Amino acid sequence: MPVSAEPNRRILLKEYGRPLEAAGFDLGSAPTEPAAGEVLVRVHYAPINPADLNVLEGRYGKLPASLPAVVGNEGAGVVAAVGSGVEGLRAGDPVFFLDRADSWQDFVLAEAGQLLPLPAGLDLRAACMLKVNPMTAGLLLGAAGELEPGSWIAQNAANSGVGRAVIALAKARGLRTLNFARRGELADALLAAGGDLAFTDDDAGREAALGALAGAPVPLALNAVGGESALRLMSLLGEGGAHVTYGAMAKAPLKVPNSFLIFKGITVRGLWLSKWLETTPRQEIAAAYARLADAMASGDLPQPVDSTFPPERIAEALARAAEGGRSGKVLLDFR
Repeated sequence: MPVSAEPNRRILLKEYGRPLEAAGFDLGSAPTEPAAGEVLVRVHYAPINPADLNVLEGRYGKLPASLPAVVGNEGAGVVAAVGSGVEGLRAGDPVFFLDRADSWQDFVLAEAGQLLPLPAGLDLRAACMLKVNPMTAGLLLGAAGELEPGSWIAQNAANSGVGRAVIALAKARGLRTLNFARRGELADALLAAGGDLAFTDDDAGREAALGALAGAPVPLALNAVGGESALRLMSLLGEGGAHVTYGAMAKAPLKVPNSFLIFKGITVRGLWLSKWLETTPRQEIAAAYARLADAMASGDLPQPVDSTFPPERIAEALARAAEGGRSGKVLLDFR
């Protein structure tokens, strides 16, 4: 039957609030056949990211123009149909969404420029997570310029998707990672993933890290938590080090001691992937993602999956995504 006659399972945000209450399963009709310059994508997988939970709560930097709205900041699938004038894509090609915020549905009608192709054979469960965490990790690693091999990078939330991508990419570049996580039992897993040192994210962990560093400078600190955790990272930086914030899991403000700015000359900045995507030339973006996709395909950039849920079980999926102690992402399975 024509694509336009097929059902379209989707997750709708009807009113901002607690994620479990704000998002609900809905059954609509698939989009119409693509017009000139458009591509119809059959979604296979879409992850649930912290940013998605923030959208449901109404607390993210980009929110839907109006409600109700389909949500989902990442996803991957295959081309179902292409409109006239589309070059470089054809039915059956694997793709991921570069610039969509409505991937939590069976079908997405997108402009060709909102998609990027994927290498043939790349597992779409991993590819659906390509846009956010791997690229964020890559940009973070470049935030202090080109670092010498063997340089130390300190990060909190090391067990997060971005944190694990930082570990993998840093290892491939010959950089060393100093990893902090809330739970001490995660240390072995972080070391097994390629981390060089791992400690609990508390004062005792900071002291243990200082002892292990034995005076070695730390030029780059990556903060996804804020509050006291961010301050502990800042204290590890060497002279002229860079402190980059890309998340605020603790929902606590970042307080910078004057002495760090005056006597250590550290720089403090933020990073938001969406802004980078808006301001970077398309050719550069495509090349950067191609490198990351190749690293994924070769096994150098693993993307652990905790669990998968069909969209009909969105409440269970959101509950699992909000739980601590996971070893990977929660995915929505639209196949």
